[in-house]
Amino acid sequence: MNIFNRIRTLLFPGKKNKSVDPVSTPEISMYEREEKVYGEGKLTLQKLYEKWSCKDKWLLYDEGIPLLFGVEPGFRESADDEVSNKIESLWEHAQECVQKKLLSVVNMDKPETEWEVRPLDLYCWATISRISMPAEFSTLMTFVAQTIKPSEIISNPVQGDGEQDMRYQKHREIILGAATSLLVNAPDLCKNNKGRVVTNKIAQHIIENEDQWFGDDRPLLAESAMTDLIDEYLKLTRPTV
Repeated sequence: MNIFNRIRTLLFPGKKNKSVDPVSTPEISMYEREEKVYGEGKLTLQKLYEKWSCKDKWLLYDEGIPLLFGVEPGFRESADDEVSNKIESLWEHAQECVQKKLLSVVNMDKPETEWEVRPLDLYCWATISRISMPAEFSTLMTFVAQTIKPSEIISNPVQGDGEQDMRYQKHREIILGAATSLLVNAPDLCKNNKGRVVTNKIAQHIIENEDQWFGDDRPLLAESAMTDLIDEYLKLTRPTV
């Protein structure tokens, strides 16, 4: 099964079966109720990323960069001037990063407007570049980064991908090492006022002092991804009864 179809099934289980019980409430009513609770904008973005998560690769210029701003590829003319300017500015930055091998594309030999990028590679690059992304996109990519092995994602390796994977794994090790150091040497910084360890506080301290841990590099994992990683680590270190 396509890897992003697997993710789609896990993240959006309600879409798996579209059969309708004639005596149950119609499916459209369910979405109407959800819109009242979550807001139409949130559901629109969720459906957008649900649709595009099925693809292994995106065209960097026409698809990937607009998606970073929550813009449906093919409908960029509907974006306001501010968003359009941000898209074009980020595209210029992306081209420079590809040339410097800071952003991996799968077909660098093609014209720039035909470059394709894997969604997770784009997310990691956008995180490093401090791009403000929709929460729906970050949630999806964080799930991918934390649950899918890099070897499963990369079906057509190209030069530089192995180095990027090693860098990502190294950053995970740095984060766990930093978390351990904070827990041992500064436990009060990791706890709330009730004395309980709070993983997002650990992640915040790591980000605030990222130069100490990562040097001139920037962490590939967003704060939410760090929190999830540390939380899983702490679960493994808890004593069994």
